Amino acid sequence: MLPLVLSATAAAAAAVPTGDRPTSPDLDVAPRIRSGIVIGLSLGAGVAGASGYPNASSEIGDPAFYSASGFMTGTSGTIFVMGALADYLNFGLWFGSGNFSNGDWRSSGGGAGLRVEAFPLVGIFPRLAGLGLLGQFGIGGANLSSSNPAHPTASGTQAFLGTGAFYEWSFGSLFGGHFGSGPSLEYDSTWSQPFERHGLVASARIVFYGGP
Repeated sequence: MLPLVLSATAAAAAAVPTGDRPTSPDLDVAPRIRSGIVIGLSLGAGVAGASGYPNASSEIGDPAFYSASGFMTGTSGTIFVMGALADYLNFGLWFGSGNFSNGDWRSSGGGAGLRVEAFPLVGIFPRLAGLGLLGQFGIGGANLSSSNPAHPTASGTQAFLGTGAFYEWSFGSLFGGHFGSGPSLEYDSTWSQPFERHGLVASARIVFYGGP
């Protein structure tokens, strides 16, 4: 009996080499739509509103120093550098800024942080493989000032959260990669103790993928 057990054990060890682990077949599938480095740019326009206090502890919460813009219009731009981890996922960094104004107020600001893009329909509805959802997280600074010097300037260094949806069509090729472009709609929110700004921006997006 003992020789039989030892023989079976040796055969099993030979069949599954030490250190090898079973892998899912999905992990072995090569990317078909997007891979490699991702370098992109989005430029757009939209509406925003900002409100708050000067960035001074003695003035925060005092109604005499409160400013609010109402609706403003303006432009926004974002540069992102990421990696296409799979056909359905991009992840990396973003850098952006936006400027908005109306007849009485103007607000400028920018930030940077992490960006993730997911393409949820790649596997279940390939015709919409270009439909993506995005999320941006980070930190930045913004301000709100008035053409009327009697109104105090509000500002702050704040957290940033952005979310949205976009669609991209692939076209062209360069250096073994390809381009993609399409529309994007994004809601951005920045907030801190003294100041906050919220905006909705429609953009045109262009991106280069380093792989096929």
